[in-house]
Amino acid sequence: MLTERDIVARVQHVTVTRLRVWVRQGWIRPVAKAEQGYSEADMARAALIRDLEDKLGFDEEQVPVLLNLIDQIHGLRAELKTMLDALEALPEEVRATVKMRITKRKPKSRT
Repeated sequence: MLTERDIVARVQHVTVTRLRVWVRQGWIRPVAKAEQGYSEADMARAALIRDLEDKLGFDEEQVPVLLNLIDQIHGLRAELKTMLDALEALPEEVRATVKMRITKRKPKSRT
């Protein structure tokens, strides 16, 4: 478990105040609010938010939209991984049928 001080020490240009603002806005959700326990994922998210604001110039209204989209992408990737794992457990002939149907549905390339 990481503390506020750990995050501030490891993510450049992030202050305790800035981190607390992000927590209040719900952009970062500590594991244990009472003790301000942060995960490695929270630290990575703090670095992402810092980059979105400082390096890419997004403002306070745009950041939550971007974070939501990024969260959706991560959720979809997790769902696809679950689906692929389930497909791997199927018999080979069923996997071949699924692969054929997916291939038929793919849109043609525009090149």
